[in-house]
Amino acid sequence: MNILFLNSTNEKAWGGIEKWMLITAVGLREKGYNIFCGGKFNAIFTNRCKESGFVTFSMKFGVDFSMINSFRLSKILKEYQIDIVINHYNKEIKMASIARKILRRPIIIVARAGMPNVHNNWRYRLLYRRMVNGIITNAVAIKEKYMSYGWMEDQFIRLIRNGVDINVSAIIDRKAIEQKYNLPSHRPVLGIFGRLVSIKQHNLFLDVANNILREYPDAIFLIVGSGPLEEDIRQYTIDLGIEKNVFMLGFQSDLNPLYAFCDLVLLTSSYDGFPNVLMEAMAVGRPVITFDVGGVRELIQSERTGAIVPPNDVQTMTDKTLELIKSEEIREDIGREARTSMIENFSIAKMVDGVEDYLIQLYIKNPDIWS
Repeated sequence: MNILFLNSTNEKAWGGIEKWMLITAVGLREKGYNIFCGGKFNAIFTNRCKESGFVTFSMKFGVDFSMINSFRLSKILKEYQIDIVINHYNKEIKMASIARKILRRPIIIVARAGMPNVHNNWRYRLLYRRMVNGIITNAVAIKEKYMSYGWMEDQFIRLIRNGVDINVSAIIDRKAIEQKYNLPSHRPVLGIFGRLVSIKQHNLFLDVANNILREYPDAIFLIVGSGPLEEDIRQYTIDLGIEKNVFMLGFQSDLNPLYAFCDLVLLTSSYDGFPNVLMEAMAVGRPVITFDVGGVRELIQSERTGAIVPPNDVQTMTDKTLELIKSEEIREDIGREARTSMIENFSIAKMVDGVEDYLIQLYIKNPDIWS
């Protein structure tokens, strides 16, 4: 089976879907499948696929889609005899669907929808009923939302929870990290990880930070990630007068030492699917505090493995953060249980097995796409 992972995300983006695609691609390759990747020229996703040893295509996508780009893709699909194309954005689905029609081959198109980004209107109904053979999502909440539309059948949506690398260590050289990132030797350390975009609501993280500093004036706060709102976020730290306590570290390829460096990891997203950030922090034994969005309740099923607070409730998140700051013993207990939960329930191997099983089912069905 020949599988193409197609991702039109912008050049500087590296988020949950990009991680999922690369991790899944590696896992399927280890199972013997022929894996190919396509993305924008010089995008982080494209470059990482190349570095991982995949045959990788630098492609043009356009604002939505075009016949020219679909024709270019059809040549790739034909030359490498692609059986399955796994996409994320609608433009990729349209591009692959048109390329499939050009070739008149029953190529299977799968959408990976890890966020509730399929909407209930005629455009999405046409796109997903006519151009897509199946959806992979990672949270019960998202699958239930899609099912509520009434035009997606249960077997059309496969629930496969994200997997995380469980072979990681929380043992770090704190002094080395402080020197590398020019950080002071202060505690507590609170971190937020992810792209600097509006849905991550870094402003609310900074509001929490401002509250914490009233009681712990030496606390430091790490913002790890890059994105279009970098300057806005930096300016907000100045507006709050907390810029000396906030360290914006930009994009980092190796996050595990920074997770381990934190006493707590926070997630302030307005919505999310099944956040990789929380899983990665939990895998290194760090307690997390998150707004109640997306599938976080499927990930954090009790207070023994993390803390969930109402969406956008800065005061409750502040209170819970202060509670955990004051007790190292409780933090260690939560971190230990969180890591155990990741090992038992959210391994990469389990995720890849689920994807393989679903793709085999779709491949065996081999529907007549043009009927």
